[in-house]
Amino acid sequence: MLINFTGIGWYFLILGILVGFSLLFLYCLPFFKKLIAMEEHGRFETLDGLRGFLALNVFFQHAVTNYFYFQTGVWQIVPVKFYRHLGGEAVILFFMITSFLYWSKAIAQGGNLDAGALYRSRFLRLAPMYLFSAGIVIASILIQSGFSIDLLQTAKDILSWLSLGLITTTSVNHISVIPINAGIHWTLSFEWGFYLILPVLAVALKSKKALLMSLPLAFFALSSPDRGYWAIFFFGIMAAHIYKNYPKISFFSQPISSLVPILGIITVYFISYKPYSLTQYFVSLVVFLSFVYGADLFGLLKTEVAKFLGAISYSIYLLHGIVLFGVLHSVDYFYPIKALSPIAFWSLILLSGIIIIFISSITYRYIEYPFIKRIKATKKESIKLAITDQVM
Repeated sequence: MLINFTGIGWYFLILGILVGFSLLFLYCLPFFKKLIAMEEHGRFETLDGLRGFLALNVFFQHAVTNYFYFQTGVWQIVPVKFYRHLGGEAVILFFMITSFLYWSKAIAQGGNLDAGALYRSRFLRLAPMYLFSAGIVIASILIQSGFSIDLLQTAKDILSWLSLGLITTTSVNHISVIPINAGIHWTLSFEWGFYLILPVLAVALKSKKALLMSLPLAFFALSSPDRGYWAIFFFGIMAAHIYKNYPKISFFSQPISSLVPILGIITVYFISYKPYSLTQYFVSLVVFLSFVYGADLFGLLKTEVAKFLGAISYSIYLLHGIVLFGVLHSVDYFYPIKALSPIAFWSLILLSGIIIIFISSITYRYIEYPFIKRIKATKKESIKLAITDQVM
């Protein structure tokens, strides 16, 4: 499994080393140890630990995609089933996490979502790191073009980045951004789309008449050309209702329950060649619910290292393509990537993974976390005001 470039053994070997590095790195970072200690334990704790591994799975998919890119000069979906499903299943579970958590909030609030507070918190959470990564991509393209700039086109392209992912920018100054950041920002257009329609969809929770009013919006989403992706969010909504009606299943408090998501992922791998199928969504729903109910992969998802990777997962997701581009193209300048042996190539992927985790810990601390603190402060202030209103 370690003889060729795309053997699955490389995934488990490199992932294990990266987790070990993260564990050692974590013990040198008192900020993160304190942060993890302060986080709430219990409800959906496994989802916090899951995010980091999902982001790393996308990294591995794009590592193999880069291998073929250097062979052919064409950026395309990786043709290796294992690595294709790594990234595909990760995105499916990411979308389910989003819709499950926010629909659960909508259920708890009886459909009365504060749209202003929702959009403000999402802007503060997603925009700063997104704009930072977009700035790196733009700078890279300007350097590649020797600062020979089509001013009008470049201005339009940069403005599209300012949509914060709602518009998926594919090029800047006539140069494709896809090989630079692995095109990962396409998922943000669906995330933002979900947040935008969420307050309207949540009206359905108020009454049967309100449900009828929101159905056209749901129908529009599921009948669009991108209905395959929108359907994932509705599976997350389904999971929220299942959890509300059955909040506890004792089986998932037992270690053996960790076999459920493992067998589910294996099933997904064997039932379809391409990810994003309706069959995969149903199996993924079972996988996702098992995590919601507490399946923790034999304790792995509740460890400090899993929560550390989960905390920096957004930075990992946004930056991994950029780091892979930088490392591989720097080496390729001196020695062709396509002439490397499997060991040499995957050594570069390991180096890239270490750099990604190191940089992501910094960007989380100094770019993401200050805005997360503002979100939490606003929530605490809102709670205080609500209590004051009740007393008065």
